Amino acid sequence: MEMKYGPIYHMPQTERKTPISIPFLGINHCYPHYCNVRADSRITVIAFILNGQGEVTLGSYTHTAAKGDIFLLPKGYYHQVRANQTQTEEWQYIWMNVAGELAVQMMAAYQLLSSAVIHCPDAESLFREAIELAQTKTAQVAHQLLPPLFMEILIKLANANYLTDSNYSHRVQAMKTYLDDHIQEDFQSEALSRHFGLSFKQINRLFKQETGMTVYHYVLQQKMESAKMMLAQTELNVSEIAYKLGYSDPQYFSNLFKKKAGSSPSHYRSDHR
Repeated sequence: MEMKYGPIYHMPQTERKTPISIPFLGINHCYPHYCNVRADSRITVIAFILNGQGEVTLGSYTHTAAKGDIFLLPKGYYHQVRANQTQTEEWQYIWMNVAGELAVQMMAAYQLLSSAVIHCPDAESLFREAIELAQTKTAQVAHQLLPPLFMEILIKLANANYLTDSNYSHRVQAMKTYLDDHIQEDFQSEALSRHFGLSFKQINRLFKQETGMTVYHYVLQQKMESAKMMLAQTELNVSEIAYKLGYSDPQYFSNLFKKKAGSSPSHYRSDHR
């Protein structure tokens, strides 16, 4: 039994190689039992929700994705996309497969790698423009015009992320800033409590109320993102990266990285060079 239906557009690669390309895009109409899982995605996926609701898991975190949301699934991550089986509306979304290491690097530059789902209804017109290009233009023209559209989408998402961050209370925003500034240190809950004059239990409760995740999960998520960037973009060995992120035991760091990223640090580095 089919789990989805809808048009798929393929833009065959031209002889001229580009740092970012969109080889496939389309519109998914998902049946309630739809589920797509990739243990170590070989391509970046970005999609705009037109209707209905589903769940998106990136790494070990699961998010709801509904109308007006965009979900981002970077290359190299475990992800799962699943329709909500209890809803009456059909889950529909426009999706793009984005090839090229530069796509992930640009997502990192705009601080989007840890944002699996972002509410950004203003981006719908860009996704519909991409579909129109695929329907009406030659593959050569589409290859020239689709990457700039992808970059416009990233800019909109970065702006939406900034507005979301600015909606946090002053106290929680200060907590996020503190954690980001100390991401390359061993996490110490006592130091965090002393800095804000609150018990760690109080801090965790306030932080989770506004961000949807615990302090520990936020710190771990940021450390893993930093590790991925260092593995892909520096010559530091695994032990050096572990020490830079506050882990005194490189083997513990390697095991933790494999659990969260789906591959060992050395394999991740060889796949993303």
